[in-house]
Amino acid sequence: MKKLGLNRQFRPEAYKMNDGLGKKVITDYLIRNGHTILNTTENYSFDIESEKDNQTYFSEVEMKNQWRGDWNTSWKEIRIPYRKHKLLDRHKKMTTYKNILLNFFVIRGDCKYAWKIKDSQLTDERAKDVWLVNAKRTEPFYHIPYQEAELIKLV
Repeated sequence: MKKLGLNRQFRPEAYKMNDGLGKKVITDYLIRNGHTILNTTENYSFDIESEKDNQTYFSEVEMKNQWRGDWNTSWKEIRIPYRKHKLLDRHKKMTTYKNILLNFFVIRGDCKYAWKIKDSQLTDERAKDVWLVNAKRTEPFYHIPYQEAELIKLV
């Protein structure tokens, strides 16, 4: 894959504000859909580990606070930070021994809806740099056409 721009600097205050809320919303959704939650402890790996029908699932959550109301269809794609490739790599190694499913959830700011994206949709071909106007630099993201994601109702 071509060399992509730098990842953004970690912002603890933004992380603290969004991570707990995102985990709670998706954990509640998973429980309502028959999952048993196995782990949500912060370990700088997958956000949520769950099980349903003897199948292990990992879930990664991202808040998209600028998404309000219906999806703006001028946003042709859902962008997931490229730094998540570390989770994809870890997941790939784990599936050598056991079939484990990995899903990414991009949550609307009011936590009523989310896009659900399968790990297989995050490919090197879909990784591209994006110019961040406010930060005045590029950051790499996976670009997933929104028509290829599953819109789920959370509440």
